[in-house]
Amino acid sequence: MGTKSEVEITPAVLKWAIDSSGYSHADLAVAVGVDEATLADWLSKKQKPGTTQLRRLASKLHRQVAVFLLPRPPKEQALWVQFRHPLGAERGRALTPDERRFLRRAKRLQSAESWLAQALERERPDITPVLLSARVEDVARLWRERLAVPVESQAGWRSASTAFDAWRAAVESIGVTVFQFSMGTEACRGFSLWDEWAPTIAVNTAWTDEARIFSLFHELGHLLTRTDSACAAAPIVSRAGDSTERWCEEFAATLLLPAQALSHVGRVGNMTELVAVARRLRVSLRAAAIRLIELGKATWSLYESIPPVSDEKRKGGGGAGRNRGEIREDEFGHRTTELFVSAVDRDIISRSQALDYLDIPSSEFERLTASSV
Repeated sequence: MGTKSEVEITPAVLKWAIDSSGYSHADLAVAVGVDEATLADWLSKKQKPGTTQLRRLASKLHRQVAVFLLPRPPKEQALWVQFRHPLGAERGRALTPDERRFLRRAKRLQSAESWLAQALERERPDITPVLLSARVEDVARLWRERLAVPVESQAGWRSASTAFDAWRAAVESIGVTVFQFSMGTEACRGFSLWDEWAPTIAVNTAWTDEARIFSLFHELGHLLTRTDSACAAAPIVSRAGDSTERWCEEFAATLLLPAQALSHVGRVGNMTELVAVARRLRVSLRAAAIRLIELGKATWSLYESIPPVSDEKRKGGGGAGRNRGEIREDEFGHRTTELFVSAVDRDIISRSQALDYLDIPSSEFERLTASSV
C-alpha cells in the first residue's frame, strides 16, 4: 500500500476555525475519525492531516478546504449577538455550533447586501430606534399601520403557511431581510442582526408557521430596540426575567393581535377556547395567550398550560421535489435574491459572485431572475 498523502495546513488557521465553530476538540476528533492527541499534533505542527482527514475537518467545520492552506486566519467579523433566554429559564447556554454557522452565513450575506443596497442607490430602511421604556401598544400600532395588513386580511388567510408568507413579504417591504434557516429544535427560534442598510432577521424552520410568525415579530422588536439577539427555543414559564425579551414578546403579540381583533372575545379560560382564537388569526397559542393576558381576558395559568410541543411541526411531508435554487430562494427570501439579481444586471457584481453568495448552480440563475421581478 502507498503512504498517506499529507497536507501542509496552517495550524493557526485550524485553531481559528475550531474556536469559531463552537465544537470541542473531543467532538471534532470523533467526527474526523482521529483521537484528541492527533488533533493536538496537527495544531502544534507535529503531524499533518491526510487528504481525507482534511476534507472531513472542512466538512465538519463548514469551511472550504483551501481556507486551511492560508498563511494566516482570515479576517472575520465576530458574532456579537447576545444569546437571550426565555423568561424564567435557566441561563448559561452558549451558542451551539449550528447557531454559530447560521449566524456566520447571515452575517456574510448581510455585509454583501448592505454594500449592494448602497451601490444600487436604494433608500435606507426607515427604522427609527425605540427605547425599551416606550409603550408597547403605541409602537405596535405604528408598525402594524406601516406593514399595511388589515385584520380582515389576516383573518381571511387560508393557512398558516399563507400567513407567514404574507407577513414575511410585508416585513421585507420595509427594507428588512428575512431568512429561514433549518437550525433544528435544539437551536434558537430566531436571531436578529442590525445594519442600517440591511437589517436582518432569521427564523428557525424547525417550528410551525404560527411559531415562526411570532419569532419574526419578536426579532423585529429586537431590531427596533437595537438589541441584536439569538432567542432561545424554550417557552416562557413566568413573568420574571429578561426585560428586553419581555418587551419583544409583548410587541410581537400586540402587533399580531390588535385590541380590535379581539373585541368580540370574552374571558378565555381553557385550551379549546384559546385554540379557536389562535386559529382564526393564524397565530401561535403562545402569542394569543400573551395578548389575552395583557387585555385581561386570560391568566398566566392558561399560558402555562400550553403543551411544550404546541409549536413543533408535524413529522413528515414538506420540501419534497424542490431543487437547490428553490430551496435557497425560500431560505434567503425575495429581498436578498432581488438585490443580487439587480446587482448582476447593473454590472455591480459578476454572475459568478452572485452564484457564490446565493450558493446555487448557474442553471438556476435565470429562474431566480424571472421570479425576482
